[in-house]
Amino acid sequence: MQTLSTPTVAQTKLNPVRRLTLSLVTLIAFVANSIFASSIIPLSIADHVAASAAVFRGVVVGQECYRDSADGLIYTRTSLRVIEGLKGTFPKIVAVVHRGGVIGEEGEFVGNSPLFKHGEERLIFVARSADGQLSGTQGGHSAMQLNRTNGALPPNQESLLNEVRTITNNGTMPGDDVTDQIGFASSSLVTGLLVDGLGISSRFVQCDRGEPIPVLIDADVLPAGITLAQATNAVWQALNAWSAVTKLKFNVEAIQGFGVGADTITTSDEKIRIQLHDSYNRINSANVLGLGGRATTWWVAPDNTTIVHLGGAVGTNEFHKSARGSVMLEHTPATMQNITSFTEVLCHEIGHVLSMAHSSVNDPEPNDTLYQSIMYFQVHADGRGAALGTYDIPVIQQAFPTNNTPPYAYSRVMDVTTASPTPNITGINDVEIRGYDLQTTNFTLLTNFAHNLNGQFTKSGSVLKYIPNGFFGTTTRYDPAGTQYRDIIYARISDGTNSSPYVRLRVLSFNSDTISPTDGIPDNWMITYWGSANPAAGPNRGANNDFDGDKITNINEYRAGMSPTDINSAQRITLLTKTNIQFQAKAYELYELRASTNLINWVRSVNPVIPTTSTGLFTGFTNSAPYMFFRVEKVR
Repeated sequence: MQTLSTPTVAQTKLNPVRRLTLSLVTLIAFVANSIFASSIIPLSIADHVAASAAVFRGVVVGQECYRDSADGLIYTRTSLRVIEGLKGTFPKIVAVVHRGGVIGEEGEFVGNSPLFKHGEERLIFVARSADGQLSGTQGGHSAMQLNRTNGALPPNQESLLNEVRTITNNGTMPGDDVTDQIGFASSSLVTGLLVDGLGISSRFVQCDRGEPIPVLIDADVLPAGITLAQATNAVWQALNAWSAVTKLKFNVEAIQGFGVGADTITTSDEKIRIQLHDSYNRINSANVLGLGGRATTWWVAPDNTTIVHLGGAVGTNEFHKSARGSVMLEHTPATMQNITSFTEVLCHEIGHVLSMAHSSVNDPEPNDTLYQSIMYFQVHADGRGAALGTYDIPVIQQAFPTNNTPPYAYSRVMDVTTASPTPNITGINDVEIRGYDLQTTNFTLLTNFAHNLNGQFTKSGSVLKYIPNGFFGTTTRYDPAGTQYRDIIYARISDGTNSSPYVRLRVLSFNSDTISPTDGIPDNWMITYWGSANPAAGPNRGANNDFDGDKITNINEYRAGMSPTDINSAQRITLLTKTNIQFQAKAYELYELRASTNLINWVRSVNPVIPTTSTGLFTGFTNSAPYMFFRVEKVR
């Protein structure tokens, strides 16, 4: 007998563009406080190691409090940068969760929970809780503080650490793989970059995919004596100065008037708008030759507190995503009528768009390296043009490295089939979060911030499977282009050094299959095409039959979003030119274009696409061979 349940409804609360004045404030006075205490049976160090899933030494780099939607209690998630793994396998930054914390004007303090402070070094023994998160094996007693003086530990702490190293064979003892419990740095180690109130900078992410940043130029007015050809050449010189020392690429899409000040255009299209004049009086400060800046974006996790980073991580430094950039120049000063000074100011302001801060605001600046930087706050006007200084290169490479760009991935959506028992069929209720990278194919999928209202996500390699809590009746389907979900999980790809921006997998709908045993195909799909949910009601309606004779089974027609009753609906390539490939698609699914010269060795020829309609299109692929074969692959 099936029990019908009604799934819980939720939706994300997103902040697509936020100003940098945001900061976290901890209130000292509370309306309500809950205090708990605890007692434990002490363990020997060997027993403590044995009882723990993982052991590591780390430094606190971030903390966040949240209220768990399941039990209504307050928890604190502490992120620690792993310095030394002693037992287990770790991400660069690992998250541990304990009861207690402060939300608004309410606080909870639990006696057995550790109290962490930013910058502390800790030796931590962790175990997994029932929900898979990490916490101290014996609570706060498992988070031992290490206090250094001039870099050295006191003898008793050094002895303790060495004992753990001996027991774990210097970190080679097997333990749990806890790379799924990735944390975040609320302050970073970047220097010379513009950061927000949390110490986080931002970056454009197109370079990770090998794609250029689009650039628009407003040249409606130019400084006296400078031609349009000279001005656009100056723009390219300035852009090329930054691309020469990074993986950045730029593409000037158009020269067009903006009609307003470049900084007032709020479209988050990841483009840079360069206005070679200030006809709209956006620069109001005296003696300022130009202004450059960018807007940043991030998500907020379902706990309504945690920031989900969309700019990826370079090393252990997290970044927001740069949503757009703008440059405006004063065109009337005599300095800007000199083409080399004009080019220097352009290069400086584009540096701000790319998150560079001033190298110095001292006048005079005694440090010649800082003074000679393109990011020095005053124009040099010495004929250098778009020439970076020795200071600038390592600073910009913190956000845009030359040799190892972060990987990337794509957000996915899922429509879940519910039945009793739950379907366990490949391709049903599972999705692959496939990773991509310009340098490597050695990836690890990391997940975080799951909101398990109606079921649970499990991970196997790069595949995320969703298991409903029970049998649900068919629901309305949320818009795949929107933000709502029945359940959600966030994921990212790590290459061992850098991590991709977070993507998300959203459950959009539940669709019941009442025919037993379940074949994974929901009733509503069967009824749409055959008028009955029962595959036995007519010939060739079973999951593994091919009703329309197009060599695709009915269940694969369902997975691919095709019609099982139309032989022409079969995810086919419908148009092929030298520059475009059009194909039948399922909207909001992920597709790859693969190419071969021999039908044996296939390579991905262009970045994947997610069509928003039933027609997909690949453009920009290379086809330099005398002949080439193409195939379109739908990613699971």
